[in-house]
Amino acid sequence: MNHHNSCLRVGTQKAMRWLGTLALLAALTSGCVFVAPVPTAYHPQGSRRNLTEETAIRFAPGRTTVDDVVLALGEPDVAASDASQLTYLWERVNMHLVWGWAIPMGQGGVGQGWERTYSHAHSLSLAFDECGALQNVSMTNVNVRTSDGP
Repeated sequence: MNHHNSCLRVGTQKAMRWLGTLALLAALTSGCVFVAPVPTAYHPQGSRRNLTEETAIRFAPGRTTVDDVVLALGEPDVAASDASQLTYLWERVNMHLVWGWAIPMGQGGVGQGWERTYSHAHSLSLAFDECGALQNVSMTNVNVRTSDGP
């Protein structure tokens, strides 16, 4: 009789674990968890649109002057007081990632959503000598991530 009770107890524990797993699975699948990557390719408002990663090769050290650069690209975003260094900045948004959860309930529901934006911040720096001739061109490219939510 004792052996029979222990077999029932083990069977009951297995059934309870199975039902618990099934209940958890039902709770998770009754709502909706979503992740949606949205690829984009645009410049955000206020960013320069006349610059690309290939802009740096347009200017030859030793032959290009400060005036050539300013005429081609416009006023720099950052400049040394003696015009020995000019820096141009721009950004390009590459993707929006939207994610969240929702649980439908009758006529309505509850949920939460977030968005994260992935972009690249670029800078083009040009160094000039005391005569105004271009000496060096350098570019940087930094990944930028901005979030709306956790």
